[in-house]
Amino acid sequence: MAERLASGRHRLSREQVAANQQQRLFKALTAVMGNKGYHSTTVDDLIKEAGVSKATFYQHFTSKQDCFMSAYARMQQHVIAAVQAVPKTGTTMERFTVMLDRYLGFLSLDPPTARLFLVEVYAAGPDAIRRRVELQQQFITGVATIFDARSKDDRFACQMLVAAISMLVTQALTDGDPDAITALKEPILGFTEKVMER
Repeated sequence: MAERLASGRHRLSREQVAANQQQRLFKALTAVMGNKGYHSTTVDDLIKEAGVSKATFYQHFTSKQDCFMSAYARMQQHVIAAVQAVPKTGTTMERFTVMLDRYLGFLSLDPPTARLFLVEVYAAGPDAIRRRVELQQQFITGVATIFDARSKDDRFACQMLVAAISMLVTQALTDGDPDAITALKEPILGFTEKVMER
């Protein structure tokens, strides 16, 4: 976690100070919105939790929405990097297992952040929902690549599979049960093997 910098002179560059401030604001976003929800969270809540001034907040972001979208883009990069780092060798199911492991593992490492970006995202407006759909499309593309989905029907099967995974993960996060996220692995793999293997 990014800690508040001591006041006065220090040896950090402007870029390092700015990165620390942004990191604290992203942590504050997760902490405050995780408790209050997107709509009930204010910029004042975020700056109080992060320990920064209002002027500092507006040096980095134009609004609460801008802060949320920046944090979402950052999370999206991490998720996609994890999901796309699938080995090129092994059976289709072995490769899918690696992808699923990484996705569920990433979400279970920090359930409050996962809940923020998979559940609260729907309260953040049309731009946030478009970003959520974009993330899901990238996941679908990864699954389609693994299963060598070439036809429209094959691609639709991949889309259905990712939608089911997303719904199951969202349910686990809504129920506040982080262990349920990783417990999804075996049932998802069993179902996938039945419907996707040819």
